[in-house]
Amino acid sequence: MQKELAQKLQKILKLDTSPVAIKLYRNRDDLPLKPLQRKLNICQLVYMARAMGKANSGTPDKMVCSFGAACAGLIKTPDVFKTGEAAVGIYCKDNEAGKNFFANTFKLGDKGKEYDAMYVEPLEKGTVEPDVVVVHGNSGQIVRLIHANAYDSGEKVSADSVAEGALCSSIGYVLEHNKPRVDFPCAGERVFGGAQNHEIVFVTPYNRLEKLVENLEHTARGGFSVYPAPIYMDWSPTMPSTYTIKEEDL
Repeated sequence: MQKELAQKLQKILKLDTSPVAIKLYRNRDDLPLKPLQRKLNICQLVYMARAMGKANSGTPDKMVCSFGAACAGLIKTPDVFKTGEAAVGIYCKDNEAGKNFFANTFKLGDKGKEYDAMYVEPLEKGTVEPDVVVVHGNSGQIVRLIHANAYDSGEKVSADSVAEGALCSSIGYVLEHNKPRVDFPCAGERVFGGAQNHEIVFVTPYNRLEKLVENLEHTARGGFSVYPAPIYMDWSPTMPSTYTIKEEDL
């Protein structure tokens, strides 16, 4: 099933990189494979899956980015984010602005440590049934997913954002609310996780993916919501007189 869904996503959306399957574990002993010895952030694990076809595991002690781990519920949110201190001088002018900044970023770790490990692989591998699926695409590709999500109910996809910890925050949000999320890759994912300047991240619960793909097919039949969008050609252009067919040319 996962391989078929991945193939359909690739075919319909013409993605540059693979959709990524992610499963969270409360007990790291349940991981299908052990983490690598070097420390890797969540965005790196996702890039290795989507661009290199590699499966990897991650545990908080094998990560560097505390904010990403907190967003995904792998650690309790550290106080420097609750007070806003971590944003001062980087994103915000003072602690008050920083506190609001981080309050506007969903962090599963605000409830405490929820998980102890994460498994990440290309969706088509199908080693495990994932909790969430991550898709990176350009605005046209992500619009298709938003339309597919809205097909049955008109439901919007939440995109409240200060563009920090977007990938990890979206993973945490989807785990908590079982709804898709769209966001803009943060500076860290661009520097460390391979996110390109044109990319937007879309995260969906896996239990909604089959319906989402089905709706991608439905909306494509309408002929308007397709990717790439067809350019309207039923009009007559105006050209320089030297390039314009004249009566004597006929």
